[in-house]
Amino acid sequence: MSAAQHTRFASPATLLGEWSERSDRQALHEALFLGFTVDLPFLEKVAIPVARGLGARTAVIGDAAQGLYDPVDVRMAGRSYLHGLATCRGAFHPKVVLLIGEHACRLAVGSGNPTLSGWGANDELWTVVETEDDDSHALLADLADWLEVLPSAVDVAPWTACRLAELAALLTERHVDAPAGPEGGARLLHNLQESLLDQLPLGPVDELHAYAPFVDPAGHALSALASRLRPRRTTLGLQPRWSSYDAGTIRAALSGSDAQIRLLDETRMRHGKFVEWQVGGRRHSLTGSPNLTRAALCTSTRDGGNCELAVLAADALPLLPEEGRVTALASLTGRTIRPFRSTGHALVLLGAKTDSEGLHVSLARSQPAPVVISTSPDGSPGSWTQTGTIPAGMSASSFPLPEVPGAAVRATCTRPDGTTVESAVVFVYSPVHCARRHSADSGPRLRYDYTAQTLFADELAARRFEADLLRLRELTAGTSAPRVSPASGTTAAVSVTSSSIDRWDAYLADCRRMIGAPLTDLAFGTLQIDLPQAPSSRWIVSAVTGGGRAEDDEPYEDETQDTDPLTTSQPLAPYIAPEQRSRCRTWAQRWVRTLAASETSAAAPVPVRLLVTNLYIQLLAAGSWDENDQSWRDGLSRLLEALGSEDTPIEVQQHTPPETRRRLDATAAVVMTLLIQDATFTGGGEHDVLAARAWHNSKAMIARAEPAEAEDLMFPPDQALARVAPWSEVERLIALAQEDDPHAEVIEEFTAAGWSAKNEDGFWEITGSFGNPIPVAAKAAERLGRHHPNGVLVQARSRNRWAFVAWAAPHLVLLNPPARVWRTYEIRPPATPESRFSGGDLSVVPGRVGAPTPLAAGPPDVLKKILAEAGLPYPALIGHLFTLDA
Repeated sequence: MSAAQHTRFASPATLLGEWSERSDRQALHEALFLGFTVDLPFLEKVAIPVARGLGARTAVIGDAAQGLYDPVDVRMAGRSYLHGLATCRGAFHPKVVLLIGEHACRLAVGSGNPTLSGWGANDELWTVVETEDDDSHALLADLADWLEVLPSAVDVAPWTACRLAELAALLTERHVDAPAGPEGGARLLHNLQESLLDQLPLGPVDELHAYAPFVDPAGHALSALASRLRPRRTTLGLQPRWSSYDAGTIRAALSGSDAQIRLLDETRMRHGKFVEWQVGGRRHSLTGSPNLTRAALCTSTRDGGNCELAVLAADALPLLPEEGRVTALASLTGRTIRPFRSTGHALVLLGAKTDSEGLHVSLARSQPAPVVISTSPDGSPGSWTQTGTIPAGMSASSFPLPEVPGAAVRATCTRPDGTTVESAVVFVYSPVHCARRHSADSGPRLRYDYTAQTLFADELAARRFEADLLRLRELTAGTSAPRVSPASGTTAAVSVTSSSIDRWDAYLADCRRMIGAPLTDLAFGTLQIDLPQAPSSRWIVSAVTGGGRAEDDEPYEDETQDTDPLTTSQPLAPYIAPEQRSRCRTWAQRWVRTLAASETSAAAPVPVRLLVTNLYIQLLAAGSWDENDQSWRDGLSRLLEALGSEDTPIEVQQHTPPETRRRLDATAAVVMTLLIQDATFTGGGEHDVLAARAWHNSKAMIARAEPAEAEDLMFPPDQALARVAPWSEVERLIALAQEDDPHAEVIEEFTAAGWSAKNEDGFWEITGSFGNPIPVAAKAAERLGRHHPNGVLVQARSRNRWAFVAWAAPHLVLLNPPARVWRTYEIRPPATPESRFSGGDLSVVPGRVGAPTPLAAGPPDVLKKILAEAGLPYPALIGHLFTLDA
């Protein structure tokens, strides 16, 4: 039975999230996303992987002139989902999300574009239908009718039209077979052949409320709306700075009724559109995609208007917010009209498809001159090659050579007047690659669903997680993740069917099955955009649950109609209460131990290694270890060892996507950056030795790393006691790993201490700000001497003081001006030059051999031998030392 009520609904992404958490694990068969402005990179982060992971055949269709993306940022279109373009004389403006499962269905019709703003930041209005057990709803039947006739009113590629027809048939079949539903209720309205205004009832009405972010400059829609409904009282909602309107035309349009203006708050852009009226105590409403413009409300698509979709419902709760200052119509002033600038192309390429017969392309309309079709692997500049030509007067063509699925395609045409036009980029669609996934889901997985928050806050969840990790390690011995099998071969029982071209998103889908979507996103950093959580509600009509309307306080960009630029977010470390930190440290260390391979069992799979590493880094960023507690270093070094483990068969490694290796390398760079903090690669302390060993084992990984691949792990230091790896430190460490110089680590240590090092023909000069140069020269000689067993020459200089050391174990020769004598020392382990001369007081340094030797008497035997190995004559050494001194 249908019901209208308030309920929580953040965005269409919520529908996907809820489906993935279904207790019956029902497969998702079809997913359709329609919008005016479409942001493909955004969808590829928050929607496409989830839908594909649930098994759905997925399609995204938007206005041909309003793609919000750069082709080089799109990686899955054509390979994992159908990206279709639609065009008409107006704007293709409907906003729809349709999910069809084996027995359930979800439909959202509203005002939000499939972008970050439309699905999270703006205040949108959605009507949601939820059905279960093969039930149906009148809105689903209406949608089926609309999808069936849509290709006759707007231009889409033939394969896009086929997809819409198939969806219409599925919905119709389900509606026909379902039990009869209640009469009346909400219905879907469209304007393909008749304007939306002409489908509204005739007045008079008692009261009219309306809001849309765009009111046409001439006020035609408002005037026509008032004329049809003839309200006794009218209230128009406006956001003074963000709504697009002309006060003069609004006053003129509403002058025939008792009208007032409600000035709504501007803490968040209200992008939801509605018209609601009341007659005899009963409230009716029209919500959906249409703005208060002539093209949206007053003109049909056939007659040159927009393509709009709306829901007409009765007995709904009020949509106009009660808060906000009410002002008289006559007092409204100002003009905030933002001219709509279409990015439309004179040449519209609707799509490209590849199959066994070749590459097929479709234009919205033919051109008077030949149209050149070019393709590129990724849409980057300089990568385009000409594929063929569509003859003049034709709107479609096929080329015998098939193109790679997901490749970028564009059309260019030089017209008879000499002007050149170019289409927007489309992506080669492969029906085989984008088909619904039918693979059996019998692979090993975690038994419970977890999030980082529950693992940090719930002791029972942490205990279950440890047991789950141990069980999963045993079940996946010898694998890096559920193996991705080729589409043309036999489908492995534990994987999603995919091709080698589609390995990455298929790999992620398999990982989501193994450890769950939230933990997979943590492990691979694949969801770096956090959709805002709705604090209240959206208005929903549902066959199972009701719905409502929501507002929150997200800002809105000041742009043209329905344009939704992306915003950026910075990774934030979790807050962990002080009383919980000890428990979190204990569990983290236990999780680390579950990763290690033993003689009888293999290491944990790669997604699990990345996940535990991410959780550990989050705990460090949350300040979970006290300032004097350095026990975190041991766990972090074990994680670094696990990340570099090659304990997987070669054939499995070959099937692992390259993105996984890049993530491992970048994560290793972040871990090593944390380990080297307050430590050195060349020191003798406990932390130094640990860092040096980890560096030796992981240097090759770090040299390959790209910082951007682990940007989500570079938390800001905004919590007390936080240990974080800033981008600059990670980048510097990677550069150090890429250095061929064997002295790179030593020089890095000197640089960190504020010293500079210069090597000229085997003679090292260390400069910096230090009081006594003797300890510095001794320390530098010890570090550099590890790479020069036959001896090293070091001069340490600070302002007007310097000291010179020649070191070839176990003998050290020292020159310390103003004394002009050589002192020779014997230093045997465990003593070192650094430990012997750390105090700088020569009177207490043991181990001196013989009496001091004056400079004029020549070099001591030890120095003579070192100079011979270095090929440096004694007079040249003296000249160099004292010339610089002068």
